[in-house]
Amino acid sequence: MLNAVVNIDKSLYFFLKKKYGQNKINIEFKNKRTVKDLLESIGIPHVEVGDILIDGERKDINFLIDRDCSLRVFNVLPGMPAPVAFPPVFILDVHLGKLALNLRMLGFKADYSNNRDDRELAGTAEKTGGILLSCDRGLLMRRNVKTGMVIRSREPVKQAAEVVRRFNLYGHIKPFSVCPGCGGALKRAGKLDELTSSEKNSLPPKVRGWCDEYTRCAGCGQLYWEGSHFPSLLARINEIIAYSKAP
Repeated sequence: MLNAVVNIDKSLYFFLKKKYGQNKINIEFKNKRTVKDLLESIGIPHVEVGDILIDGERKDINFLIDRDCSLRVFNVLPGMPAPVAFPPVFILDVHLGKLALNLRMLGFKADYSNNRDDRELAGTAEKTGGILLSCDRGLLMRRNVKTGMVIRSREPVKQAAEVVRRFNLYGHIKPFSVCPGCGGALKRAGKLDELTSSEKNSLPPKVRGWCDEYTRCAGCGQLYWEGSHFPSLLARINEIIAYSKAP
């Protein structure tokens, strides 16, 4: 039998299965195991793991444990993962539609569909190099998922705050630069007389009467303007930022 003594960073206690304590965990196993397999057996997805020290030496998540040892496991530090290009593309599972809307409102690319299964989600993340977001830790334990995050909260505003904090996105927030519907880039469409006839006809009569500046989605062509709901959207953005900076 092999024995590993695992000391977990406090920020990772959230993931531990109930039968384990929150300090040193003794794990016995018969055959060689990778660090990934060992940590996921106690509930911690590999995408949530930062530095790993084995008997004081830094190792990666795929290191094969073949002897008795002591592990010190740290969480992922805030910031974009090294292999991910900027701006990032977030890929969201089917339960995170409201989070997708909030991320787009902040100006980030959110790839969301309500009809993709776990295999498709993991495959899309692998193919595109996107960051997979899910409340399902089992999805994020799939071997082909390289970069991702377990969303802890069930409240969409707090979910967005988690993403902003985790990936240190404060300096990259560009409100209302992304279409909330399809995720395409929003561009200035101009004043009322610069719109096409069909676009003008699609506007509510009251809007044509007072609004003289519009934006257009480069993807789906949807028009947007600062309506009566605009102050509440700004308030939501401020709330997300405030939560992200809370201790």
